[in-house]
Amino acid sequence: MDDIFEAPAMAIILSDLDALGALLAEDASWATRQSSVGHPTLLQMIACEAANIENPTGSAQLLLDAGADPYAPLVAAAGCDSRSVLDLLLDSGVDVNGQDLWTPLDEALYWCNHDIAGALRERGAAVRALSTAAGLGVVEELERFVSADGTLTPEAGPIGSPFPDTVPADLADDKAAMVNHAFVMAVNAGQQSAAQWLLERGAEVNAKPPGYHWLGTALHAACWRGDASLVKWLMANGADPTIHDGLADSDAVGWANFHDHPELVPLLQG
Repeated sequence: MDDIFEAPAMAIILSDLDALGALLAEDASWATRQSSVGHPTLLQMIACEAANIENPTGSAQLLLDAGADPYAPLVAAAGCDSRSVLDLLLDSGVDVNGQDLWTPLDEALYWCNHDIAGALRERGAAVRALSTAAGLGVVEELERFVSADGTLTPEAGPIGSPFPDTVPADLADDKAAMVNHAFVMAVNAGQQSAAQWLLERGAEVNAKPPGYHWLGTALHAACWRGDASLVKWLMANGADPTIHDGLADSDAVGWANFHDHPELVPLLQG
């Protein structure tokens, strides 16, 4: 964060609630100020760094009381697996779905935080798109986004991402891109039945759909996650392990080795 945030940030890191409270009493705008680098706000810093803070909820509550906006930090907590902060923010009354294209549930599924996704569903998080249903692995939810003639309904998209610059405007509502995006989400989240359902409905096993920061295929995702079962399944369905991603310019073997899953290499070379 910007240097000006050093005092409140250190109070948060050290869980010095008295010091943070004094700073907020003197200037409540610490709760809403935006940083130009790093974490955009102090509350979002807590959501992302909760595992490294002794009392993250104590500091978060002080910021909420001072007027901090909880929604972006809620998304961050979902992505960073910060359960205590997530629960506090939800208890504060923030809308679990918000008004943005990308929701906390989408964020949790993207980063494979399945316990967080379950907690959000219990709190009323909606399945907003085909990719959300794919990440949850619930075929009945996937079927809600397909009309009687087999085409996707308008509610199936648009494609969202925590990296919006990976979604070109001309592909956000493209039906084929939506199916491929959902297919990669299913594999990324370890949901083989959902991936099979999408493959049977036109998903391309070697597609590099928009919306993913690694700019790669479902096989790259399976190698990242170390999912041998899905690697075998993808290979049996024509996955090409020689395709390079757009982030590290590496093939599937490179991803398996880089992410410490050497046991996958024979599967990819067989």
